[in-house]
Amino acid sequence: MSDSHIITSLQHPLVKHMVKLRTDKDYRNGQKALVLEGLKPIQEASKGIIKILHTEEYSSYALELSGEKWLVTEPILQKISGMTTPEGIVAEIRMPDYGDLKDVRQVLALDRVSDPGNMGTLLRTALALGWDAVFFLPGGCDPFNEKVLRAARGAHFKIALARGTTEDLRLWVESNHVQPLAADLHGIAPEKIPLETKRVLVLGNEAQGISKAVKEFCTPVTILMPGEMESLNVAVAGGILLYMLSRK
Repeated sequence: MSDSHIITSLQHPLVKHMVKLRTDKDYRNGQKALVLEGLKPIQEASKGIIKILHTEEYSSYALELSGEKWLVTEPILQKISGMTTPEGIVAEIRMPDYGDLKDVRQVLALDRVSDPGNMGTLLRTALALGWDAVFFLPGGCDPFNEKVLRAARGAHFKIALARGTTEDLRLWVESNHVQPLAADLHGIAPEKIPLETKRVLVLGNEAQGISKAVKEFCTPVTILMPGEMESLNVAVAGGILLYMLSRK
C-alpha cells in the first residue's frame, strides 16, 4: 500500500478530526464536510471525496476511489465510525450544498421529522422512487447526522437538497403552480386525488404530524387502514405515499 499514508495511533490529529466531524454538528458545518462509512455510500459520493481511511482488507477498493488515502487499524475505524463492527472504509466527504427548487416536478418536504433513521429512510426512498428533491423545513434533526447518513445509503449525493421556512415553501408552491399535498390522518386517499404536473408531499413530525401552517395551504392525503392500527411510522407511510403519488 505505497499509495496510502499509515495511521496506527488513536490520538492522531486526523482521527480526532474525523470523530469531531461525525459527532459535532457545528464543526461539520464549519468544515463543510462529513464522515461517510461503508463502501457503497462512499462510491455514491465519489465526486466529493476528500480523504479515504481504510483497513488493509479494503486497500484495493480504496485505490479505485479519489481522495487522499490513509491505511488504519480496526480500532481506529471503530473510533471514527462509532460502529462496533465497521465495514472497513470511511471517508471525509464534502457536504452537499443546499440548492433551490428549479426544474423539479416531485418534491418531498419534511416538516420537523426528528428521528434520524426515519429521515434517512425517506431520503433513500424518495431517490429510489424518482422524486427530484427533498426540502427540509425548520425543526427536524440534522440532515447530516451520522444516523441519517447511514440510513440514506448515499442518497444525499444523488438527490437535490433544499431548505427554508414554511412560508418559503408556500410561496414556491404558489409561484410555480405546484400541487401541495400533506400526509394527515384526516385526509383523502391518494388514489382519489387527480395529480397535477408538479407536486410536493409534506410529511410531518412523528408525534405531532404536520404543522398548522402547512395544513393551511396543503391538501390532506391519507392511507386507508382497514386493520386495527391508528397510524403508521412516518417512514413507512411516506414510502407508501411517495409510491402512490409518483404515478404519471
